Amino acid sequence: MPERRAFALAAAAGSLVAFVLDVLLLSGGHLDAFPDTGLTGGFYDAQGRAMLDGRLAVDPAAAGLEGFVSNGNTYLYFGPVLSLLRLPVLAVTHGLDGRLTLMSMVLGFAVLLAAAACLHWQVRQLARPGTPVGRPDGFAAFLMQVAVGAGAVPLFLAGSVVVYHETELWGAALAVAALAVMVKLVRGASLRWVAVAGLLVALAINTRVPAGLGGVLALLGLAALAATGLAFRDAPRMRTAAALAAAGLVALGSSAAVNMVKFHTPFGIPLDKQVFSTFDANRQAALADNGGSLFGVRYVPTTLLQAVRPDAIGTTRSFPYVGFPREPPAVVGSPRFDTLERSLSAPTSMTLLVLLTLAGLVAAARAPVLRPLLVLLAGSAAGGALSLTIAYVTTRYLADFVPLLLLGALIGTQALLPRVAALRRGPRLAWAAVATVLVLAGIVVNGSAGLVTQRLLAATTPEADRASFVLFQDRVDRALGRSPHGVGRGAELPAVGVPGDLFVLGDCDGLYVSGHREWIPVERTPRSGVHRLRVRFPAGGLRRAERLATLGAGRGRATVVVGPGRSVAVRTARGVSGRGTLPPTGPVADVRLTFDELRRGRYFLSVRVDGRDAVTAPVPYDRLAPLRLSGRARPAATAPPAVCRRILQRLG
Repeated sequence: MPERRAFALAAAAGSLVAFVLDVLLLSGGHLDAFPDTGLTGGFYDAQGRAMLDGRLAVDPAAAGLEGFVSNGNTYLYFGPVLSLLRLPVLAVTHGLDGRLTLMSMVLGFAVLLAAAACLHWQVRQLARPGTPVGRPDGFAAFLMQVAVGAGAVPLFLAGSVVVYHETELWGAALAVAALAVMVKLVRGASLRWVAVAGLLVALAINTRVPAGLGGVLALLGLAALAATGLAFRDAPRMRTAAALAAAGLVALGSSAAVNMVKFHTPFGIPLDKQVFSTFDANRQAALADNGGSLFGVRYVPTTLLQAVRPDAIGTTRSFPYVGFPREPPAVVGSPRFDTLERSLSAPTSMTLLVLLTLAGLVAAARAPVLRPLLVLLAGSAAGGALSLTIAYVTTRYLADFVPLLLLGALIGTQALLPRVAALRRGPRLAWAAVATVLVLAGIVVNGSAGLVTQRLLAATTPEADRASFVLFQDRVDRALGRSPHGVGRGAELPAVGVPGDLFVLGDCDGLYVSGHREWIPVERTPRSGVHRLRVRFPAGGLRRAERLATLGAGRGRATVVVGPGRSVAVRTARGVSGRGTLPPTGPVADVRLTFDELRRGRYFLSVRVDGRDAVTAPVPYDRLAPLRLSGRARPAATAPPAVCRRILQRLG
């Protein structure tokens, strides 16, 4: 017990350091524990509301572009676990709908760190049973917690409070917890712990399929070892094998059952039925190129190359100076991708874990007691590899490899630790310094990429926050004596540049930052897609439909129509492109019309009333077209583009 307590204290100290860094980035500089994250933070809440009503189909308005239309119902592809986690809150209040993502991610980081510490202890007990916990062990326990929690891609995930990052984080956390139990099983089989492992794998696969699939394959691999007598020799061979296989298959079956209810197929997602696929030309071309799917082995050469590239890192024009690669991923062959983001790789975002995993593979192959762990590594690798078959390259998918790299790194740590501990003080300190530097490098890389994403590139970031961060970057540059870098200017937006670069549209008609696929607004005026209005609504509501505002004319027009029952719709020359409901307002409401470019040349009109979303719809857009208003609407005062003016002034 004293040995375990010493290890736990060291791991807890490392967990605290990582947790603080994660929460600091996650908070985004705000003290709000329940921020409104908009549509991309409310999917699990919408699914939870549906589950409280005894169904999985959700409100189409809550699903938005992520909705899948199947047999007249709308579903989300997200698993049910994180919706179940929300049910106690959803059952008692509607006030936190769309506001639970941040706290869920905080809990996810706590689970990941606790699971990582348990996995480390189990690997240590298997590799070096009965060895005293000395200073090198304590340092390793501390450093590995910092490495996985903050020196790896989970810290990057903290940069965006969205369900996509929440899903990746929880998938990795639950998969690591399942691996910890499986290593415990390798040390001594128990039907009770087999059931626990199966439950954790079921939770993982119903959160994030690649993470959970790795657990399923690992359980089936352990079952094969038990059946052949290569492991679990002290337990009833066939009963243990049957229990392990059943645990894996039940977990897999649970995911298949949910998928059947939603999409009438046990595996896969019918992306051709997603709302986004119905109008996005690039998505349609990618689906047509791959037989109606975005999954296939033809994507693996490109996604694998990007995942293992040692040079997948770049610089930003200003603070924090470290960021994404300057060039998009190199496509191998001729597959049509849905999305190619400039992304980090495993070696650049998790350097220490990758290097220790290579050592761990050698150690597991050489030591008979560790060989069963090769099955866990293989299963985790195969599960993570599923994300390589998607026509989508993005940094967040690297989280699917965290279970593999963490387990491999812990095996490598326990194999190297006795040798390092036997060295003289100087070489031993040199090893510790190198490991520490690699962890710090991981913190810088993932923290910087997460910060740039959070403050500049995320679609959920308010424009005011982007402008504030650009202003902060300029202050840092001035303090360092640097002139502004990476700033372009012109009458029209060019092709996107390096993520984080700026572009001044016209005479400060708008200030934009380059994202992975499109220019993202930092400051806008009516000549770049933002129209602020003051609108009078009668106390008894409208009796008939009225045109509120129209931008453009002819085939290029977009009209906002309000009507009885607080209805609101967006009409184009092709008909109604979106419907919604006006939130409760006073006699005079602040209405904001925003035209956003989702992909190159594809625009959406968002209507917000008193700060709340009313409707979003695809529309044509001409930024120089006149806006015509009804008698009940008038333009509201618009703040001048102060940050843009400051940047131009500094450019001379």
